[in-house]
Amino acid sequence: MSPRYPYPTRLSDLDLSDILASPANSDGSPANNSETLKMWWPSSHFNLRPALSERVSEFVKRSAASTVAAAAEGRGGGEQNAIIDALEFTRWLGVYYNIACVLFPIGVFVIRKAAGRIKGYKKAQRKKNKEESSDSDSRSFKNGNVDVSVVETASTASGSSASSAIIPAEIDSDESKPLLHNSSSSSKLPWYTLLYRRIKGFLTYQRPNDARGRVIPHNSILIINQLFFWTSIFLSIYKIYYPLDMANDNSQLRFFLLADRWGMIFTMNQPLNFILAAKTSPIKYLTGWSYEEHLIVHRMVATTSHVASLIHFAGMYVVYRMFIARTGQSFMSVLSRPDILFGVVSFVAFWIFGFTSVDEFRAKSYEIFLATHISFATLAMIFLYLHHPAARIYVVWSFAIWGIDRLVYRAYNKRWSADGVVQVLDESTLKVTIKNFGGSKKMKWEPAGHVFLTVPGWTRLQAHPFTIFTAPVGYDLEGNNIDDANEKEMVLVIRRLKGFTDALYGMGDEQGRIKVVVDGPYGSEHARGSLKDCQKTLFIAGGSGIAVAWPLMCEIIRREMDKNKNGKGGKRRKIVLVWIVHHEHHLNWIEQDLEKLEEVKRTMPREFEIEVRKFVTRGVNGRRPDLRKEVTRVVEDEDGVKVHGRTGVLVCGPDAMMREVRTIGRDLLWEGKDVEILAEKFGW
Repeated sequence: MSPRYPYPTRLSDLDLSDILASPANSDGSPANNSETLKMWWPSSHFNLRPALSERVSEFVKRSAASTVAAAAEGRGGGEQNAIIDALEFTRWLGVYYNIACVLFPIGVFVIRKAAGRIKGYKKAQRKKNKEESSDSDSRSFKNGNVDVSVVETASTASGSSASSAIIPAEIDSDESKPLLHNSSSSSKLPWYTLLYRRIKGFLTYQRPNDARGRVIPHNSILIINQLFFWTSIFLSIYKIYYPLDMANDNSQLRFFLLADRWGMIFTMNQPLNFILAAKTSPIKYLTGWSYEEHLIVHRMVATTSHVASLIHFAGMYVVYRMFIARTGQSFMSVLSRPDILFGVVSFVAFWIFGFTSVDEFRAKSYEIFLATHISFATLAMIFLYLHHPAARIYVVWSFAIWGIDRLVYRAYNKRWSADGVVQVLDESTLKVTIKNFGGSKKMKWEPAGHVFLTVPGWTRLQAHPFTIFTAPVGYDLEGNNIDDANEKEMVLVIRRLKGFTDALYGMGDEQGRIKVVVDGPYGSEHARGSLKDCQKTLFIAGGSGIAVAWPLMCEIIRREMDKNKNGKGGKRRKIVLVWIVHHEHHLNWIEQDLEKLEEVKRTMPREFEIEVRKFVTRGVNGRRPDLRKEVTRVVEDEDGVKVHGRTGVLVCGPDAMMREVRTIGRDLLWEGKDVEILAEKFGW
């Protein structure tokens, strides 16, 4: 609270006798006496400028005088109280913002994730109790001199006489269900289940690109973004333009409050903006958002900040025209004040790195995007700190978040020096194998994680993100344990584009050896956690999108391999990989891995089905797959082992492919199918 202009009281508690008794101006308004009607502006730096503050006080006093006259005539005095209500709300805007825009939306997803964890834990406990009960029954049979064993043997053409004793794989293991399923009754779902899946389908759907070709997020994240944006607008106008009365001078005071609030919203957005931009953001783990969703929300907060800064900047210029210009001060004299000048520099810096962050610019010049994003964001925050004292706490929190993420956590725990080998796969693709990580602890990562790669011999100022293609130790098809002594090599499959990747294409000595610095690994557990409870899994990868699909696929297969090894396997599972590439020689990227997969398939029980479908879109025999047919074939068990349960569909590739799969998923969910659509996008 400013000691010069403390908080105003309401009309019912305000003694206006001094105002009405004070000398009047030539236009009949009360004379300017800032000590008569005491003012407090909760955030505005105009508290520090008597020329403007006295002018504002004059407008308030004029309104107060007209209100007294109106009250004397029996017309009430609610307008003055409305302005004071707006001031009161502005005073507590920080609290309302943090509750409405930060704590509430994040809390909803935290509760949702916690409920899912509790549900999964209870399901695991029921499964464990069922297995213990089964083991107990088995021991009781043996104690009673009865030893029953059922052996399933795959039927062959030469052994057809034994096939009659085989239990068909299609029979459900639950003996409480009838052997002959009633298709009509099984297709009927409770109304609440159907409603839930249709709502889920609506949230999964992704609309086509807009007129400018920009990708529209899927509905669930789009709703979150829109709620955040419109909540910010509501907080900026609440109690300022209600009730709206443009016939008196209070309309100018309302405009002053509006511009002031947008400046507050811009400032309060910054800690949230920084924590969403952090690679080790706790919000990602608390909410269960995917990396793509987390990034889209960050961009929405940044967009709202740009809108807020623009309205605040333009609004304060209009305030100058309303209040300061009447005092005879020129615009340049006001602009030359240090606090105003600092605000202008912060505004310009914020918009420069905002412009270089758009999709088109980032895709063409990632190096410039990264450099301007860091440098101009730092510059904008420094001058925002100097612009106004009320902004300093938010700037300090933003820098604290950045420092903990970048300097403390990433620099000491996520930075590795290693040896790399560059291998050219074809004219548009290269493979980088990284090994010999420095440090006393081993390099570990999760399936579908990513790292930022720097080549000191080329430049130390650029770090580019790439998805880790190799499945980590303990999740691969090799059967290695997590605590194995040998550290696993990390493989990156990289598309050759302009800039860093083009330079990387020709790096290395005769053997392609280079020194690299690895920042990471990073990633999200969203896809892994969602696929864990799916009995059928379909992976759709477009080109280098195989780098996301392959390690996740290996994790599921490895989990079943370990269960089978421990005698707990035999449950029906189906895994299908649909890989779409431009040219046939692209299939050689993972030729050895696919050969290893064939070896693993021969060791797995027949209830566990693994299928790889490869499509080449260009060339003499090129053709594109019918994705709707491919997805429906797995969801509805049109061939192969019949598996009942949820189907997880993970897609990674071009935007058009991801949008098509989301649309297919929406249609299947609308029909009541139990489908989980997961999209992993290359977006940084």
